[in-house]
Amino acid sequence: MKQKIKLRTQMTALVFVVVILAVTTTFIMIGIETSQNIKSQERAQVLQTAKLMAVDPSVVQAADQQDSEMLQQFTQQAMQITNADFVVVMNMDGIRLSHPDPDKIGDPFVGGDEKSALAGEESVSKGKGTLGLSLRAFSPIYNEQGEQVGVVAVGITMNELNEIIRSNRMPLYLATVLSLLIGLIGAVLLARKIKQIMHGMEPDEIAALLSERIAMLESIKDGMVAVDTKGKIQMVNKEAKRLLEEMGISGELKGRQVDDVLPVTKLHQVIAWNKPIIGRQVEHNGLALVMNEIPIQLKGNTAGAIATFIDRTEYNHLNEKLTDTMLYADALRAQTHDFMNKLHVILGLLELEDYDQLERYVKNVAGKERSATIAMIHYLKNPILAGFLLGKKSYMAENGVQLEVDCSDTIPNTSEKTNQMLITILGNLMNNAVDAVDQQPEKRVQLSMKFSDGQLFLELTDTGKGISQEQQETIFKQGVSTKGSDRGFGLYQVEDYVQKLGGYLVLTSELGEGTTFSLQLPYDIQEDAIND
Repeated sequence: MKQKIKLRTQMTALVFVVVILAVTTTFIMIGIETSQNIKSQERAQVLQTAKLMAVDPSVVQAADQQDSEMLQQFTQQAMQITNADFVVVMNMDGIRLSHPDPDKIGDPFVGGDEKSALAGEESVSKGKGTLGLSLRAFSPIYNEQGEQVGVVAVGITMNELNEIIRSNRMPLYLATVLSLLIGLIGAVLLARKIKQIMHGMEPDEIAALLSERIAMLESIKDGMVAVDTKGKIQMVNKEAKRLLEEMGISGELKGRQVDDVLPVTKLHQVIAWNKPIIGRQVEHNGLALVMNEIPIQLKGNTAGAIATFIDRTEYNHLNEKLTDTMLYADALRAQTHDFMNKLHVILGLLELEDYDQLERYVKNVAGKERSATIAMIHYLKNPILAGFLLGKKSYMAENGVQLEVDCSDTIPNTSEKTNQMLITILGNLMNNAVDAVDQQPEKRVQLSMKFSDGQLFLELTDTGKGISQEQQETIFKQGVSTKGSDRGFGLYQVEDYVQKLGGYLVLTSELGEGTTFSLQLPYDIQEDAIND
């Protein structure tokens, strides 16, 4: 199997190759520009030298008199001063009057590029003479009468010119090597930094992780919206899109302000405070939601926030199912415990062989249980409500609380939806009543029920310590409770369900006098239960 090249190696190689290409291109361009500048400077310098010598009185006089000895001496001094490789003076026939090699004096000038100068024109050209290929400048010599008497040729060999160019390029070579070294170090550091940003993961690992996370987010049954620190939406999963469409919100959501899309959120506050808001119930465009808003932490800093939300109808349905299950479980446990206590008493009387006392005890227990059950069956034609109250009675008895049920009218059966809400309402109120009388000398709860003209009247009274007027004003608000943190949802849900049923709820309480909840609820009768 072919081994994959790691990201750090790829990044280092890629960045270094880019640096090499950039530096090489720069080097070539600067090198060409430098060569052209040096050649231009050398051309100007040799031409200027030739022109100066052509007007020098000594050179003019010697050329006019064809004085080779004087010209040889003068040109040798000029070569030392100007660093030219050769300075040659020729007559109008192209015969050398001076030359770096004295043996060449008297010979014709070699190259053929001197003709324009013999014709009276200045020129610069590249030609091959006795010293090899060279850059040379020609300037005509005129005497005092204005007659041309010769030509001055000043030149520098191409080898010397190339050596000058190479020497001028040395700093460029050093700068190029240094740039490549810095580029290599920068490439390594950049690759390492990118690797740190990517938490040491390879691209294929990131791609796989991203695919997994997207699949996880899309499979979550809660709607989820993620925003950055400015409140702009960065991610919306499938369930969130569905719920938003039910609220009439559609189109492209990413990049929009969350307050424009879902104004009921408090994500800006969550980001500012860096604290989550859990279990908030809101409504928007006719859809009730249960919302959790949590800040996103990245290396100790808040990088944004996530809002998860579900349809409250579904949430309440699940909550009701759970509440019903818990109530039935409590009732069964209480009845089992009570039944075991009675069995222990019966077993003890059997061991004592006190059969008379045993008979009286069994008749008494059976009579009480039968009386309570018969009363429930007689007046309550709603089996779910009857079962709930019997179980609740046993549960309260186990906790030392006496539950008295007064039902003066027949209570017919009702729909499953009404039953669920009714059980949730009574369950929360009774649980609060049990808590209220827990520390009281008299632990008693009374429930009276009456049905009339399609209305169910309920009154639940406890012998607790009561609720202050200040607490009564806020007790039905979500999250408000006298029992500590993470409470305050029971009475909020009670009031919510009462309003959904279209009923009324009145709280009456005084400190030290107990508490009474009075309810009037529309009660729909099932057709198959009217004639029972």
